[in-house]
Amino acid sequence: MNGGHAGHGHGHDHGHDHSHGHAHDHDHAHDHGSHDAHGLGFLRKYIFSTDHKVIGIQFLFTSLVMLLFGGLLAMLIRWQLGWPGQPLPFMERLAPNGMPGGIMVPEYYNMLFTMHGSVMIFFAIIPLLV
Repeated sequence: MNGGHAGHGHGHDHGHDHSHGHAHDHDHAHDHGSHDAHGLGFLRKYIFSTDHKVIGIQFLFTSLVMLLFGGLLAMLIRWQLGWPGQPLPFMERLAPNGMPGGIMVPEYYNMLFTMHGSVMIFFAIIPLLV
């Protein structure tokens, strides 16, 4: 088939010189494009990217961070269920109104439960499934 050239595409040279002096200009133009891509700063390349692959990675890492945050909310819920009324001293500094003296008030528990559900469904589970 094809005179012994089965599987070869149309772009093969087959020993003929088709450059006619234009190949250097074509490669030189591509060099400028790749040089510009290497010159982008971290913020421009990874934070404010328009590249679909980088955006996909950002989406994945954001959902993993939200999964961690939702897990931390779940740990606070489980603390209250496991040891009701026991203080968590560091939480008084983080949430002085919700945990005065490190002891969780009922309204704060309801808020934690609602935030845990919202974060896990909308910012962790659904993005990881997509």
